[in-house]
Formats: sequence, structure tokens, C-alpha cells
Amino acid sequence: MSIALSPTRRRALTAIASATLLALMGCGAPDDPAAESTDAGSGAHLPAPEGDTEYPLTLTTWAGESVLEERPERVAVLGFSPNVDALEAIGATPVYALSDEDWEWRDRGWESGIEVVDTATRKDPINFEGIAAADPDLIVATNGVHDEADFAKLTDIAPVLDNEEQIPGDRIDWRETQRLIGRTLDLGEAAEEAIARAEQEIDAAAEEVGDVSGSTITIAYDYTETGMDYYTVTDGTAEEIVGRLGFAPNPLAEHFVDDAGVSDEQIALLDADMLVVFYNNAADRDAREEMDLFQALPPVEEGRYVSVLSDQADSGGNATWVLRRGASALSLPWAMGAIADWVDEVELP
Repeated sequence: MSIALSPTRRRALTAIASATLLALMGCGAPDDPAAESTDAGSGAHLPAPEGDTEYPLTLTTWAGESVLEERPERVAVLGFSPNVDALEAIGATPVYALSDEDWEWRDRGWESGIEVVDTATRKDPINFEGIAAADPDLIVATNGVHDEADFAKLTDIAPVLDNEEQIPGDRIDWRETQRLIGRTLDLGEAAEEAIARAEQEIDAAAEEVGDVSGSTITIAYDYTETGMDYYTVTDGTAEEIVGRLGFAPNPLAEHFVDDAGVSDEQIALLDADMLVVFYNNAADRDAREEMDLFQALPPVEEGRYVSVLSDQADSGGNATWVLRRGASALSLPWAMGAIADWVDEVELP
């Protein structure tokens, strides 16, 4: 049995903090064919410095070092959505960012202040010319560059901020990303405040959920063409998120630490007190639910299974991205509310 979801009050748990941040605006965008200007006008890009970070500041990363001679004023952003989220959470506005999804947790007024929104996405080759034309004095690229040659080209444009070690995207601590960006921009206190706000909102979402202590949950995505992926792997971001709601670690999750792929022979390992599966569309869901092995899963047989259609408005489908690579001070409170909605739809044993 699959359960159709409808919007509820918890959609309002989208990051409250983003509504209070400054919609700071930038100067006119450079003329680059691969980029779009927001025509935001002019203004400051960063809040006033806090005076705790000393410059010159050496940025040590997995690919080498670069030196930030003084506090940056124009920040370009590459990589995944948490990098942009981390700037919004502290009231800083980049001068360059990639095209992004229409995330529910983003403040549209703040987004309009971004000088250049490149029509490329994170899946496209890096637009070095477009970045250089935006004239940044810092490039935030946490988990966004994976080639040393590309990293070197970026440092020719401006100092590059990234992690000291390469970390899988579904294992990165969103708090450390927020702190790293905050400290680099001399906004460390603002970063800690953003983390504290998010933690409070996460706790508020958890309080909306009944007592699930001792219960387990499996969350997976059925990509159809490439198969199913197990999301709540042991020690991963998704496991931490559901743990904040009170769920216990699922011992079966250890099977997917090295390879998240779920073969048909492994379908039984999806077992849990509650099962949530994301699908691209209803046709993909129907095909999966017709499988005898899937129907034999206890949570499916006993009505403790929730299907989420990514192409359905207000389904909470974007929570899949937060669970995978998109955790941030802004996205997590929203995603926690979505998961709490799903928990409401089942009766746990």
C-alpha cells in the first residue's frame, strides 16, 4: 500500500531564519554569454565584519593552499546548494552562482541580489571565463571541485575555499561547512547563530513527531534506470537526520556503506519499522510496487510504507536532495518537517 501525501502545517517549518536575512544586492553583471544578470542594482554584498578573523588568511585545502590577503567583498560560489545556503544563512550575497533548483527553503528576495546566475549547472564544465568576469576575490567551492587542474585554474582567478580533505558529499557535516565559510568571511558569530537557529527549528520539527524511539526507518530512492539507492546508510547524513527525529539506527544500513545500490536480490534489506521510497513519477512507483519481493516487505504488507513522487507538487520530494547532499542550516528544518509529515501517515509497531 502506498500513501498519498498532502501539504500540512509543517511546510511552514521552512527556514525561518532566511526570511529575516538581508536581501543584499550587487553591482551590474559582466557581459558573459553563459550567464544571466539579475539586474539587482548596487549595494553591499557582505554584512559588516565582526573583527575576529585576521588577514592575510591562508586557505588550506585538499588540492593546495591559496592566500586571502584581505577580507573578501565579492564571493563566487561553485558546487552544491549548501554552499549558497551557507551564505544566505549569514546574510552574505554572492556575486556569482550556478543555476539552481527552485528550493522551497530559499528566500527569493535574497536570491534576486545575486549579480550573476550562470546558466550552467554543477554538472557542466566549470565556466572559468564567467567566474573571472564576475571579478570575485574569493571562490567558495566546498565539495564542488574534484580535479586538481581545475582547482589550480580557479586559484589563478581568486583564492579558493574548500575542505582540507576530500569528503563524500553525503558525509559532510553541514555545521562545519557553515563555520568554514563564516570564519573565512569574518562572520563566525553569524555562522554560529545560523547553526543555533537551525538546531532550534530541527528540535521543533522533532517535537511534532510522536515517540518513535526504538523504531527504525529506511529511506531509499528508486531511480528506475540506474536502480534503487539506499539513503539512510550507517553514519551518513540521512541517518543523522532521522536520528534527530528519534529513530534508532537500522542495523541493515551497514550493508550499504560502501555501495548504496540496492539490487533486486537485496530488496529484503529495505526492511524497517517504516519505509519511505522516492520515485520520479507514478509509473515508476507502480512498476516497483508490482514486484512480489517488494510487496513481501513487512512495512509494505503492513501499511508502514510511504511513497513520495518527486514530480508531484508539495510532496516534499526535494527532501531527497537534503538527505543526499543538500543538508544546510536552511534546508534541514524544511526537510525535517517533510519527514515528520510522512511519519504521521503510518502507525509504527
